Amino acid sequence: MLRLAWRNVWRNRRRSLINVAAMGFGLAAIMFGQSMMRSLQYQLIEKATGSFTGHVRVERRDIDEPKFPDKFMTDPEPAAKLLAADPRVLAWGRRIHLTGLISSPNKSLGALICAVEPEKEKIITDMATYIKQGHYLEPGTKGIVMGHKIAGRLDVRLGEKVVLMAQAADGSMGAEAFRLVGIHETGSESFDGQMVWVPLAAMQELLVRPGQANELAAKLYDIEQADAVAADIDAKIGPGNVGAMSWKLIDKEIIGIQAFQDGMLTIILGIVFAIVALGILNTQLMSLFERVREFGVLMAMGARPRWIVRLLIMESALLGLVGTALGLSVGSALIAHFGRAGLFLPVGDAFKYFLPFPSVIFLRPSWWMHSFACGTVFLVTLLATLPPALRAGRLKPSEALRHV
Repeated sequence: MLRLAWRNVWRNRRRSLINVAAMGFGLAAIMFGQSMMRSLQYQLIEKATGSFTGHVRVERRDIDEPKFPDKFMTDPEPAAKLLAADPRVLAWGRRIHLTGLISSPNKSLGALICAVEPEKEKIITDMATYIKQGHYLEPGTKGIVMGHKIAGRLDVRLGEKVVLMAQAADGSMGAEAFRLVGIHETGSESFDGQMVWVPLAAMQELLVRPGQANELAAKLYDIEQADAVAADIDAKIGPGNVGAMSWKLIDKEIIGIQAFQDGMLTIILGIVFAIVALGILNTQLMSLFERVREFGVLMAMGARPRWIVRLLIMESALLGLVGTALGLSVGSALIAHFGRAGLFLPVGDAFKYFLPFPSVIFLRPSWWMHSFACGTVFLVTLLATLPPALRAGRLKPSEALRHV
């Protein structure tokens, strides 16, 4: 039967090639879309966590917005020891994030002040790689790094001093002069126009908060373990007003974008699968009408209706296998090519206000999704051939032999 089915498939070579091409290129398009969507999501998560959020954070539980904690941990050291002892943590650091005023001789602006431990922050985030003039922060100094846009608005240059003002622990207004040591250019309006970076020790001194921080940020060896690490750290910290959370609870907007994109991808996949099914159904119906007399002869020679049904299903299965193999080959080649060369998409403009994001996406395979697509295309091929196959099985030999 297998040999007969294979010969029948290629009896009408043009029609079979059209079907194989439709399935193959449809599957390749599905794989490309899956890879593009997953790669976009991966780079979005990588940029959000790698430029600001971190993979896991320890903060006060009673804050209003976990992305910008507004309350201090008076003793962050117990949580710091837990992060330092966890083998899944690549690097961690204390931070202070708060709003304040930055002044130059010409102008004053509101800014988000990010006080960090410079050497640790180079590992936790990639902000040091965006420096265009000067250098990144150094521990034990009173240097400041800011974006080129806020530097332009303040009209300050490398080596010049600015004054930072923020509310100190006693309620007074603390002020300190910092020398501009670095200017970064990320392409993000928020990062380049609203944020400044200073050493943690200098900010603790300005705020009269020795040893305090309002967050501990950690980078893991594997971001997939973020939920597990956060849960373990949180359980070890125990009850109280300090807890750990993963980036998913901080960057909730990214999770929302991911859910929306997955929904759109599901709709597109449904449309493609429907097109493939209609193509196969049309081919098998045409084949049925052309081969009615042939089926009549087979039945007159003793072939049972079940044998006819199995033959048509096997023909479709062979078409499905060839089409799936073609689609898998073409799709994998496309993903590999754009994984090396990159795919230009103007998505950086859509996200640039919130975070640094490139306009080139490097595709990466998502094999479990590709496997699902391959299996679904093959299954759709078999299901689409059932109506004409069952119809062929119900033919009566005497009527089929008289068919013209």
